[in-house]
Amino acid sequence: MCADHPVVQAAKEAFKARVMDGCDVSTHTRNAQAIAKAWRTAAFDLDPSRYRYEVPVRPEFDQRIDVLDQKEMCAFEFKVSGKNATSEFYKDVVKVLLWNERHSEKIKKLVFITEESCGRRLLDSPMPQAFIQFLRNGDLAVEIVYVQAV
Repeated sequence: MCADHPVVQAAKEAFKARVMDGCDVSTHTRNAQAIAKAWRTAAFDLDPSRYRYEVPVRPEFDQRIDVLDQKEMCAFEFKVSGKNATSEFYKDVVKVLLWNERHSEKIKKLVFITEESCGRRLLDSPMPQAFIQFLRNGDLAVEIVYVQAV
């Protein structure tokens, strides 16, 4: 389990430290961006030679992996809001698969981090769980970690 991994712990801390001054969409978007930025910075600061952030999948796709552990070849993706977690999850899996198609150093594991109250209901359902098992059979481990605001 990756729940104790330092990058996951950094996500939990960034999520707990969030500040919400309003309830409109714009405020929520800025808040999510601030949490993600704080998390990426904390992950990078753990070991700048090991953890890369915003790693391009391919230039023509304009898609990036949030944090890549170059030692373990583990990708970390953080969807701050659990809303629409399934679509973001599937997109992140595709990013890893496309990375692996073009790079000799393959990503072995994807850790998808998201907010628990909405995300668990969506991602612990039969379809995403079956897909995770399918990926596992194809040599890509996938783990979902939930964060909460305590």
